[in-house]
Amino acid sequence: MKKTFLTIAFATLAQLLLAQNPKLAVISFDAIGAQLDKAQLTELLRIEISKHEQYEMIDRYEIAEMLKKAEINNASCYSKTCLKEAGKTLGVDYVMSGSADLLGDALFIRLRMIDLAGNTMKKEVVREFLNIPEKVNTMISICVNELLGLPNDDLIVNSLSNRESYESAVNNPYYQTLSLAGPRMGYTFFTGEMGKTLSAPRSKGGYDGYPAFFQMGYQFEKQYLNEGKWQALFEFIPMVSGLDQGLFVPSFTVMNGIRNNKNGLEFAIGPSINISRETTAYSINEQWVRSEDIDITNMAEDLSKLDSKKVMDSRGTVALKSYVVLAAGYSLKSGKLNIPINVFVIPSKTSTRYGFSFGFNVRK
Repeated sequence: MKKTFLTIAFATLAQLLLAQNPKLAVISFDAIGAQLDKAQLTELLRIEISKHEQYEMIDRYEIAEMLKKAEINNASCYSKTCLKEAGKTLGVDYVMSGSADLLGDALFIRLRMIDLAGNTMKKEVVREFLNIPEKVNTMISICVNELLGLPNDDLIVNSLSNRESYESAVNNPYYQTLSLAGPRMGYTFFTGEMGKTLSAPRSKGGYDGYPAFFQMGYQFEKQYLNEGKWQALFEFIPMVSGLDQGLFVPSFTVMNGIRNNKNGLEFAIGPSINISRETTAYSINEQWVRSEDIDITNMAEDLSKLDSKKVMDSRGTVALKSYVVLAAGYSLKSGKLNIPINVFVIPSKTSTRYGFSFGFNVRK
């Protein structure tokens, strides 16, 4: 019975010893040409390997203390001879080092793992990436997965290594969201029936003015998608027009569009609502006559039987009007100053409007 118990105990102990992960020490990480912190790269490699729990990792404090006693400078320990000496001092099964070399516009990541028992290079991984220092952690993660025989996301790998890959926030982290919120001012020009009404005398329902309004307001923005150089956003624009002609015409526009974060090129479309005065016009003898100009006593037929429509009239009642705005823009830059310039058109069956606006803001 006692012999059986000892046999089971030794078998269990043997299994535990066999199941124990081999010891691994990440000694150093070199960086040539690339503006990267070597100490951070070394710890990043150590963390990425620790995530997968395939090795018993030696932490940086123990490595620093034991190598200091052995008079080995791990910050400059890159050669195979130095790595093996450091591994023997630490009493580990494997040692690792890495390097990031910037050659031309490509960043090469190399990882080396040395087997101390066999005195051989267990595995080496070399990968070429685009020079995107902000994504070096993802690059190291990709190399570690390859080293450990784990799968990588092909989409991410292609984005960081293939120059012909589609542009995205992964391989273009430099372009932050460009905000052009700020004051706006410009002119709107009227054509068709609206233009004629604005030029007509007030006695005939016009405004005795010029068919162009100065306008000013403010643009608020809400970005809801940002991918690489492009963003999608909503623009909210309250404005007041006609102040130059003694009028007060408020409007509110909501635009949905896309914008290039680098140069401010944008395209947008959305509804606009403004307040105006209008009256009813009737079709009489193939002409549209406003209700105020009709002599009802001499009418031979009932007005309700005639074709009618709403038309702009300074003598009419206040009403809300809705339109669709098509706009395009571009942003000029001077230092931290943005100067957005926009052109727009408001199509209509009888009265198309078009105009331009510009503004400014300071990048934070």
